[in-house]
Amino acid sequence: MKRLDRKRLRYIRAILRRGPTEAGYAYFRARRRRRNAGDDEPRLLPSDRLVLSAGFAVSAEEVEANARTLSEQAEAGEIDIRTIQWYVPGFHLVWGGGVHTLLRFADHVARRHGVENRFCVFDDHDPKMVQRVRSRIADAFPALAGSSVTGPSVELEPCDAAVATAWESAWRLVRFRDARAKFVFVQDWEPDFYPAGSASAMLTEVARLGIPAIANTEALARVWRSHGSPAVAFRPAVDTERFRPAESCREGPVRIFFYGRPNTARNAFGLGLSTLRRVKETHGDSVQIVCAGEAWSPGMYGVGDVLENLGMLESLDEVAELYRSCDIGLVFMLTRHPSYQPLEFMASGVATVSNQNPDTDWLLRHDKTALTAPPVPALIAAQIDRLVVDPELRERLAVAGRKEAAVADWVTEFERVWLTMTGERAFDPMNTTKP
Repeated sequence: MKRLDRKRLRYIRAILRRGPTEAGYAYFRARRRRRNAGDDEPRLLPSDRLVLSAGFAVSAEEVEANARTLSEQAEAGEIDIRTIQWYVPGFHLVWGGGVHTLLRFADHVARRHGVENRFCVFDDHDPKMVQRVRSRIADAFPALAGSSVTGPSVELEPCDAAVATAWESAWRLVRFRDARAKFVFVQDWEPDFYPAGSASAMLTEVARLGIPAIANTEALARVWRSHGSPAVAFRPAVDTERFRPAESCREGPVRIFFYGRPNTARNAFGLGLSTLRRVKETHGDSVQIVCAGEAWSPGMYGVGDVLENLGMLESLDEVAELYRSCDIGLVFMLTRHPSYQPLEFMASGVATVSNQNPDTDWLLRHDKTALTAPPVPALIAAQIDRLVVDPELRERLAVAGRKEAAVADWVTEFERVWLTMTGERAFDPMNTTKP
């Protein structure tokens, strides 16, 4: 039998000292085997499976009819919008950034302009999901209580405007003929959620159909226009009453928050783990690292000695309280939207660290409102190191971040969108709207 060397023995002892749970995870990692694909039925890639689903089915005649509707919409000028039909995904948390923003807009036009909002859960046939979505909307936004919420198989009534949200619903919007106007609520460049293939091709085509976009940041409006379709941008805001700095200074180790989501590729979970292991090795007990955003065990990924994961928090108040308890916030975003974490970090007085990204540098300006670096673990870790050892730098970025987070407000941003939807204001022809 091959003898274990000293280094390997030390590694095993370190795992065993962390208890039976971590030892179990280590065992199963070591025993993990690749699945034998030959024993399975033929399997499709997620991208191909999505495109073969009913939601993506569309005929040439339906594409032509959609183009005629859009042409009539453009020629009509001002449109009196009294009813909006929304296509929304089945969601579990109403407070998630994208879902919360579109519902916030629906709430705004209901209260301010008397619009009747209707919601179709386009991706889930389970009646229980429809009931849950209806309840969650009503609890979070009382002005939307009583709004119609239906499943994907229900025939939708005519409306003044129909809005796709998650891009998977866009082809359902194309098929829908009983709307006077159509829009896509664009909150990221969703073709990048998939590898080059079937889904990314059909989702990119959505931007070429001429459907006007309501774009969450100018970066997204700009790329939508580059594909030949009009767009109006709004700048995301943040609730600075909820997300606010701590009232007193905290003592103890420097506390670092990481937005860690293993199942969301654009948040670069692996880059985060590699970065934070370096930070922990450099600073040891002088730093404390916590994560949230998704339920997972650090032991599963071999970082039980690096960080603690708090999982999925249930309310925005819990999230805000967590951010206030931290000194540094780390979030990766590899697509065109910065996500809401940087804005919430900034409003909470947390120094923000992220990857360099030309589509988000309107918000994350290096050494001014945040620290950024190329998405290389050693380079990101070096920026965190600066903040760990320099409390004055943390404070300077925290102050600048709070000012940046307070620039926009939802009412102003949504009113500009509404005036554009109704034709009282023209769509921005090129990059004239600030992010």
